[in-house]
Amino acid sequence: MSKKSDPKHQAGHLPTSYERMLTRLRERFASCEDGGPRLAQALEEVKRAMVADGELPRADADRVGDALQRDLEEAGAWLADRSHDHPLRDWLRMDLQMLESWLWDAFSSVADRTSMELRGFVTTGEPSLYHTDEIAGPGELACIACGRTITLQRPGHIPPCPGCEHTEFVRTAHRDAER
Repeated sequence: MSKKSDPKHQAGHLPTSYERMLTRLRERFASCEDGGPRLAQALEEVKRAMVADGELPRADADRVGDALQRDLEEAGAWLADRSHDHPLRDWLRMDLQMLESWLWDAFSSVADRTSMELRGFVTTGEPSLYHTDEIAGPGELACIACGRTITLQRPGHIPPCPGCEHTEFVRTAHRDAER
């Protein structure tokens, strides 16, 4: 079996594809002079281009795009929430020096744009659930069963909880904000 047809090899490329998709999304927004498309439309354009360029099969583009959209919408909602004055670094809950500067710049610029889209919309305030084997952007996640945290320094697959093997997590910023 060749490396490209090996499902484990393909899955290993999804975090890298997340980074490439984020970069393309940021470039898409930066090239717009008239405000540009909304997040969902721009993300769909980027996914179509990556499939057309042969970078990803459609199913992988959808999987990566869904993960990226979830992360950006949650980060955008955090920024748009006027009940606190916490910057995005508090949502990530990690030392920014652990992130490469291009990744921080790309994620924060698109999350900020997403927050502008979300201002004025009523949200439930419920944090997104993250599941083992999904792709997630950088930051700290807390197990909803035992509270143990894991930190992703780059986009990557979420492992089972190292404390209890549970498979559901929330961003620690949300857990800590509820206290």
